[in-house]
Amino acid sequence: EYYELRGIPKTSPVALLMTFPLTLYHAIVEYGKDKCDAARGMDRPLRVDIVGAEKELHFLSIFQEVAFLLPDDLKLELIFIVRRDMLPQAAFAALEQNDGNFSYEKSGLNVKVVCGTYGESVDPRFDLGHSGGPDMVMAFNAGLHAFETWRSCVEYLHATKDVVGVFTDYNEWSGVQSAALGGQESRLSLKINPFRQPLHMPESSSTELPQFSNGFMYVFNQHAASRDATLTKLG
Repeated sequence: EYYELRGIPKTSPVALLMTFPLTLYHAIVEYGKDKCDAARGMDRPLRVDIVGAEKELHFLSIFQEVAFLLPDDLKLELIFIVRRDMLPQAAFAALEQNDGNFSYEKSGLNVKVVCGTYGESVDPRFDLGHSGGPDMVMAFNAGLHAFETWRSCVEYLHATKDVVGVFTDYNEWSGVQSAALGGQESRLSLKINPFRQPLHMPESSSTELPQFSNGFMYVFNQHAASRDATLTKLG
């Protein structure tokens, strides 16, 4: 329906890229309602940390679409955290000139790029310009179970139950393994992402399962964060 509304054929290369902002929008609408209400109540932007960013740095401008789709009274702050060894060469020079940081603001959206490892060299509570940390953490095609570098992010979400963590994965098997790191509730939250990339990827050689960029989605701390946001609004 979105592609029809925008007049974008599903065969267009634009549709392949739009999976990223649309998946983020879906995560906010599906899992961030209480966080959005709390942000409005405190007259501040909804704060989302995009962890493990890499290829997204090549097309930051399309995330403006998320701000267009959200209600006018809700401002959005996106902070992309990228490990220095994963930094695209095209972005390296610009970030080096700004001490590892880059930011811009446009039409209700504030975007910032920060180099570092989430939960280690970058402390989400103090190093990203948030006052008290993010509302949500998001990572695309994460594969949490497969890479040791995700440990600090997972530990941060375990220790900070008022932050919603939303992740996507390429295939169902990887999604099950990764979602299990968040506990039973997270594992049961795994589902197909309606805004997955419309073009399928080659099958995984190890599982022989169909794969799509942002194919499956799961959430950490969904209900715990909702309870805390409700208490914040009441307070």
